[in-house]
Amino acid sequence: MPEQTDHLIAAPTEPPPAPPAKLRMHYPAPGVEYPFSVGDIAYATARRLGPGWGADAGYWGTQGAIWGPHTAAFTLLIDVEGDLTMVYDVAASDEWPEAPQLPPGVREFSAGLFLPDACVTDGLDHIADQLAAALRAITGT
Repeated sequence: MPEQTDHLIAAPTEPPPAPPAKLRMHYPAPGVEYPFSVGDIAYATARRLGPGWGADAGYWGTQGAIWGPHTAAFTLLIDVEGDLTMVYDVAASDEWPEAPQLPPGVREFSAGLFLPDACVTDGLDHIADQLAAALRAITGT
């Protein structure tokens, strides 16, 4: 007799997305389409922030952690809309400025900040510079 379970799997409420009109038949070599990971962005950002800052990559490089001379740690990830996002514990803000002047291309939200227009073609250096400037602004350092 099959074992009973206490939960049900919900059926999808929408049909799956349609495949693209033209299917990709040639595939880029690893590292060509996306030459750096979110973890790489965390490392590059910490280097720009200087001594006292560190970083680590999450599993498969899909997340990155940045920490420094503050109580809060900062997590880089790609949100469900595809934006590069940095979340942190706003309550652990160590008396940071109330109204930081964020660099162009960086927006705040309730759990941190995000770069809605950032993409891989901006390059690792540019993205890390933006995030380092944003971290300096929000932490007042």
